[in-house]
Amino acid sequence: MNTFEAIAARVSVRDFSDAPVEREKLEQIVQAALFAPVGMKRYDSLHLSVLSTHAAVAKFTALAREQCGDPAADPVHNAGALIIVSGKRPDEHTEYANAGCMIENMLLAATELELGSLYVQGAVRAMRGTAQEAKLRALLNLPEGFTPIGSAAVGYCSEQLSPRTAPKNDVTKVDYID
Repeated sequence: MNTFEAIAARVSVRDFSDAPVEREKLEQIVQAALFAPVGMKRYDSLHLSVLSTHAAVAKFTALAREQCGDPAADPVHNAGALIIVSGKRPDEHTEYANAGCMIENMLLAATELELGSLYVQGAVRAMRGTAQEAKLRALLNLPEGFTPIGSAAVGYCSEQLSPRTAPKNDVTKVDYID
């Protein structure tokens, strides 16, 4: 699969299987994140935490359920792994852009590896400033000064990921200026 095929095949998966994600594949996905562009080369302002098993991901899901008050909530849809990007500058737009670049690289790498993926930002963001934030920091074993920003959920799914022939987005206007 080439880059354009991976872009065309990548979809947000919300039905992951119980199959575990192999460590080798997780390492490749993390490596893709490390190739992402980072504004002003502030690589030291970012941190990755890999919840590499269903059991570890279930701990995140339990915190999300506790935070929102819904015992059935599953913001990661039973993903086999969750890779959370944290930053030292969570109130700066650049930190979110940097995290977004890392996450998109991970989502595309997962697609290349025939894994489903999902960008999960809302559940991570919702814990900020709540009692669950301290618990999330402990779960992630975060170094002092880092705040969770967003994440990539990855795992196996029943859906065959094949390139689409047309984008889902047919409403965004594009102007070419010569």
